[in-house]
Amino acid sequence: RKLWGNGGGWDPYEPAGGLVQEYDYYDKWQQAYRFLGGFIDCTHSWSEGSHDSGDNNGGDGKACSRWMMWAAYIDPNYAGGGYDEYYGDDAPGSLDCHSPDTDWKLIGVYRQEFYQYIEQISKHLWAIDDYDYIVALAGLEYMTDNECFGVGYDEQGGQLYAEVQPLEGGTFQMGLYSDEQCLYLNTQTAYTYDDFAEVSELDLGSKDQTDDDAFRAQAYEYWQDTQEYTLTNLNTVYNDYKFCTSCVDYPTYQDGYFIGDDGTDDDDLINQCWKFYSHDSFNCDADCIAMGAEQGSITWISYGGKQFGNLVDGQYSADHEASGIDGATSTSTTTSSGARKMERLKANLFLTMAGIVFVATFLAFAVARGSSKKKKSSRSRSRRLLDADYGGRDSRRAPSRSKSRSRKLASSDAKSARSSRSKSKSRSASKSVKSSRSKSRSRRSSDYEPPSSSQKKSSRSQSRSRKSSGKSSRTGSSRRREE
Repeated sequence: RKLWGNGGGWDPYEPAGGLVQEYDYYDKWQQAYRFLGGFIDCTHSWSEGSHDSGDNNGGDGKACSRWMMWAAYIDPNYAGGGYDEYYGDDAPGSLDCHSPDTDWKLIGVYRQEFYQYIEQISKHLWAIDDYDYIVALAGLEYMTDNECFGVGYDEQGGQLYAEVQPLEGGTFQMGLYSDEQCLYLNTQTAYTYDDFAEVSELDLGSKDQTDDDAFRAQAYEYWQDTQEYTLTNLNTVYNDYKFCTSCVDYPTYQDGYFIGDDGTDDDDLINQCWKFYSHDSFNCDADCIAMGAEQGSITWISYGGKQFGNLVDGQYSADHEASGIDGATSTSTTTSSGARKMERLKANLFLTMAGIVFVATFLAFAVARGSSKKKKSSRSRSRRLLDADYGGRDSRRAPSRSKSRSRKLASSDAKSARSSRSKSKSRSASKSVKSSRSKSRSRRSSDYEPPSSSQKKSSRSQSRSRKSSGKSSRTGSSRRREE
């Protein structure tokens, strides 16, 4: 019941429950809209008050209708600039009613027959030779305005039904279903809608007669490329209208051609929001919005303080530059850094924690630095005290050290003097011995007779013994002198 709406009900004409009063007057230029996406409602079918419903599966009322959910806003900061308020390089206003951070106020949320919504945009926004116009008409022709109609049989002979399949993020395609309400997709078959639907001939309306063969060839290529079950080209063209769009069609077209001379005269301009509301649109309250959100096919919206749907790329995390009116561009900028609300919360928590860590680190650094300064000062004081203490001891030790050094020097001088004396005495003794030897040799030379070999040997042995005895005596004498 919550998913498809069976058994529930609401008054489609009760107030839409927006943040501003619906019945106040607002300038047409300060009004904007965006669509949220398609959804399925089995409680309210197109046949209830609808003058444009399709086959409705033979008119038995069993089909569950496809609706487009859309929202209307007003700009409370509008300064009366009209077109120039939002378009141009220096535009002071911003068409950003799709953003969670917007200043735009919600008037209300509405539901409109899905086919009707797509068709109404195609009628008043593009010229007949525009790519968008050709794609819009080709897509509408391919999906048809029928509700849940039988197209064929699957591989096992089961009946297949076709209907618009709302998808996540406000997109859509043609799906094959197993039941006559088109609620349950047939996931077993290998067929797609393309296996049953026929590609139609180019048809841009009664005024598309032209002799420009090159244009017609190009238009026919666009037409054929669009007619496939994913409706990729159609989704691409309508993607801009999921974002904030001015309610004023400027310039205004009617089925591919200007209204008036150039579609810009004030009397010729069409308010698209009024067009939606006057063609099978009904108020969509919180239960209605919750139904679309439960099906997972609508984009984010805040309603009555509650959040519904899912954010899409460009709605919150990035800048969205939409195709503007008459070749201009309108840019809506959002200020958040997260793609989703949870991501934004995580980012805020991260920044908070980072700030806390930074402050804690700074305080720890300051405390550590202060304590290090105190330690350094205490160390310097202790060093000064120790230096003073050591200085006093050194001053007391200095004279004793100098005295010991002088005593060592004096003793060393005395030793050197003694050694020099002993050396001189030994030298003089050796000189006297040498002189006596020389005298004896001279005496012997006067009456010299060559000794016999036996005498030589005995004299040599005697001289050796004398030398050894002489050395021992000299050594002994030197030791006694040193003592």
